[in-house]
Amino acid sequence: MIHKNRQLALTLTLMGSFAFFFVFHSYAQDNIGIRFVFATIHPAGEKNAFLMPNRLDENAHVVLNWGFIGSYQKYIYKRRLSLKVAQGAYSDCARLFAGHTHLGFRFNFLNSRRHYLEFGFGPTFVYRKTWYRFAGYEQETNLLKNTDKWQWNFVWYGGELEYDYKITDHIDLNINCIPGYPKFFTFAVGARWWLNPLSEKVKR
Repeated sequence: MIHKNRQLALTLTLMGSFAFFFVFHSYAQDNIGIRFVFATIHPAGEKNAFLMPNRLDENAHVVLNWGFIGSYQKYIYKRRLSLKVAQGAYSDCARLFAGHTHLGFRFNFLNSRRHYLEFGFGPTFVYRKTWYRFAGYEQETNLLKNTDKWQWNFVWYGGELEYDYKITDHIDLNINCIPGYPKFFTFAVGARWWLNPLSEKVKR
């Protein structure tokens, strides 16, 4: 158990250190964002639905969440390719603390002055307070690692799909989906603020 706790702390420390270096060594065509996490969809329902107090139906196809995701993004090739670091902290479907730390590439598929449709993937560390505190809980996946207080996992391919709409040179509004395919899809809405807006000459 001590070994697992050390492994968890080491993984989080390494990703946090990389994120710190990334943020403070980036200077141009960058933005910061904040998103409000509001819901998770389970397309096939959930076996542990009885543990989810904010479910909107018996099988927890839709569960209300709340929390935030902060991000920093830097475009490295016109408006097509960027790098993004994100940190989430929110209430999970059992109304316990959960979060993720992510670093990955983003690809913009739209060639428009106002619209962005970005897909991204990269290494992601996810964690939540353990559900084993609840009587009757059954873990449905062997992807989650367990300690006395936490459940966690590290994946190299954590993804995100986001639509952004430009309202000023400095502000975009967005809606965001984090897929845990095929089990769940978590949604958030928010905005991003351009510290150094992309010039028209490099946008496309």
